[in-house]
Amino acid sequence: MSENKFRQALSEKRRLFGTHVNLTDHRVCEIVGHIGFDYIWIDMEHISTDFKAMETHLIAAKAAGTPTMVRVTWNDVPSIKRVIEAGPDAIVVPMVNSVEEAKRAIDTCIYPPAGKRGFGPCRAIRYGIDDTLEYIEHGSYELCRFLQVETKDAVDAMDEVSKIPYMDGFIIGPMDLSGSVGELGHALEGDKTNRLVELAVEKARKNGKPIGLSTGSVDAAELTHWMSKGIDFISAGTDMWSIISGARSLLARMREVSDTVGYDRQ
Repeated sequence: MSENKFRQALSEKRRLFGTHVNLTDHRVCEIVGHIGFDYIWIDMEHISTDFKAMETHLIAAKAAGTPTMVRVTWNDVPSIKRVIEAGPDAIVVPMVNSVEEAKRAIDTCIYPPAGKRGFGPCRAIRYGIDDTLEYIEHGSYELCRFLQVETKDAVDAMDEVSKIPYMDGFIIGPMDLSGSVGELGHALEGDKTNRLVELAVEKARKNGKPIGLSTGSVDAAELTHWMSKGIDFISAGTDMWSIISGARSLLARMREVSDTVGYDRQ
């Protein structure tokens, strides 16, 4: 049973850097995996990535030697179960706003008697190559289980949620968090949002839980803003942004070179 590289990296007490993969082609994940990120966030909540695409992303990232984190579509058994059977390094459950919702998410990830996970791993045990009993008793616990903090209620519940066994940490969603306090679209400058982010980090620290943050932005000022709050790991940008940015940069460079060398068809 191979070790969980993401869990190992978290234990090194250094800030980790990841990016979001939203496109469905597995080669995107493999390319990103070769860049040097500490992990890749594969999204299923806000994008068209289905189970098959997600699973091929996991295989591609594994080929590149980069840990994976999958955000499931919702906090329910079908959404969570199939993903963890596929063997990601970490799972992210969105919109967990109460202790009851947190328990439901974690229960779905843990086998009885501690939890309520149904048995049927596939890729998670290398299709049956790994020892099943070893996976049940040890390997299955290697999965990192993160809950997203995206509302004021979620922040309020963090102390109690932190007491849930096998709950590994939190990930802040600043945009939805800003929406929960009437500042949607103004997460960066919103006073209420920033107070909640600071409180979330404070609670995570107090309870010994790592806390991450997810943002689509790649702006240096925004990354500085969030990292200065004490975030342990941050997911920034998307594969789509990388394509847009790279294409714009290339076009601008081509035009600049053309202006420099000139062009005369006569």
